[in-house]
Amino acid sequence: MLGNARLSRRQFLAACAAATAVVTVTACGAAETPSGEAGGATQAVKDINFLIRTDIRSAYAGDAAVEAWNKDHEEQIILDEPAGEVDSKIQAAQAADDLIWDGFAVIEGPHALKQWADRGLIQSLDELIAVSTIANADKVVPAIIPSVLESSKYEGKQFTIPGNVGSVALGWFTDPLAAADVEPPTTWDEVRAAAEKVKATSPELTPYDVAASPLCDMISMIWGATDNPLTADGIIDWTSETAVASLEWLQAMVKDGLMPGTHAESFGNWLKGGTAIMSSFDVHGTLAQQTFGVDKASTGVNIRREKDKPAAGAPFWLNGSVVLNKAANPQGMIDFYLWWFGPDNKATGKQIATVAAKPAYQYTYDEFIAPDPVQAWQMEGIELVRNSVPFPANLYWSVQSTVLAPWIEKAVNPANNLGAADALGQALDELMAEIDEMKES
Repeated sequence: MLGNARLSRRQFLAACAAATAVVTVTACGAAETPSGEAGGATQAVKDINFLIRTDIRSAYAGDAAVEAWNKDHEEQIILDEPAGEVDSKIQAAQAADDLIWDGFAVIEGPHALKQWADRGLIQSLDELIAVSTIANADKVVPAIIPSVLESSKYEGKQFTIPGNVGSVALGWFTDPLAAADVEPPTTWDEVRAAAEKVKATSPELTPYDVAASPLCDMISMIWGATDNPLTADGIIDWTSETAVASLEWLQAMVKDGLMPGTHAESFGNWLKGGTAIMSSFDVHGTLAQQTFGVDKASTGVNIRREKDKPAAGAPFWLNGSVVLNKAANPQGMIDFYLWWFGPDNKATGKQIATVAAKPAYQYTYDEFIAPDPVQAWQMEGIELVRNSVPFPANLYWSVQSTVLAPWIEKAVNPANNLGAADALGQALDELMAEIDEMKES
């Protein structure tokens, strides 16, 4: 518990709420009832209305967590699932002063933070966290992996309570690598050499692929090859030597039949066991293990240019729960979050460690991941994330992805005879025009 000597914001407000219109009250002091007896009204217990995505409800075992909370707390959680564009519905409800939800899980940090905060959809959490009376509430934020905590913030204020962390990493099936007599690769050169041998020994498989472009191809390669992946404007440095070299590497891989040039079916092919090595969202190894067995697939870390130099690390993001502006019970919502992901809630800690993957909290790693050899990849992955360059909290993420993906696909197609530097120069021109238009609107 937080120190008992401090009067919490909730206690302060509850004391003030004891005043009624029929008595004379000194500010936040004792009230005198009509009979002349000292007393005060008790603040009504409020429900906590929680909007949660279906996938997060399942991955985080949300129903079990709510059942456990409701058993021990007067404030009851009521779950709801979003339909349609959740941000638009929240904004419309706030504008009409009929918002029924207190919080939402989840938004992606840091990519969505600026948009949600600037539109007034969410509120900062620092004051709510500071006055929470939930047991060990003060241990939650200090346990967040520092780079993840930074990605939970916008303009210096914390806006999300992170649940788990995603990042880009290599994964592989063990049998085709064993058949090719190669070790799990980590570098550009090792991936290419392994793919060449897999093509020869397992011709029925796709030797190498990426789950999504540009995140899992060029962006992951840039992060693993340079200490400075971003420009001063918070845009990925798309025309740097590193960027040009990574696109040239992809062009050669496609030209030599070592990877496909399009990726609409890539993740599905991986899940069917049709790809030997993949750069992907790092749950792909775990998903393959669930289908084929824990000894049949594994997960590494982000691809890098030089074996002993992780450079900027790995592109990563977090799934964060937020408190909505104009929430009727913001303190109740943050209290639930601090309990949900707190050190005393062992059930959720184990669930995220073994199902959702890469928790945001050091105590979860210490208790549920470090002792489990099957989960060892998460330790290596989070250590890389700890030392990785975060994405900036700006509005440029989606436009970069939208503009660059077709240019990469065009450039890796040998029929187009398009040089990497030329393709990236044209892509940057288009990107900057889109950004200028965003700024003017």
